[in-house]
Amino acid sequence: MDSLVLIAIGLAVVLAVALLLAKKQSRLERALAENQERVDRLMDELKALYSGAAGQGSHIARIEAQMNQLSERQEQFDVKDPTSQSYSEAIELIQSGASIDELVRHGLRREEAELLMRLHGEQSLG
Repeated sequence: MDSLVLIAIGLAVVLAVALLLAKKQSRLERALAENQERVDRLMDELKALYSGAAGQGSHIARIEAQMNQLSERQEQFDVKDPTSQSYSEAIELIQSGASIDELVRHGLRREEAELLMRLHGEQSLG
């Protein structure tokens, strides 16, 4: 009889362990399902971010193209505009030490020469 009791106790222990393992497995399956839902939500958010980033990239590319066009047009205007050329030359002369009288001899009005001297002369550096 003692062996039957030991077998019954052994079966009861095995059954208890099996029940505990079943509960543990059930909790793990729920946790796995919750984690899978989180991963799915994160993947959806990541797809949305990628989509937005791609849209921003094309938007930035369009803006850069417009900036390049505007820059080219500005350069064309600068080349066509003789006053901008004379101002550029006057600024270079000022930076190399020219006086207001020298700027006037190069075709600027005295007021223009004085203004450029104030803006680009040595005293504007300090």
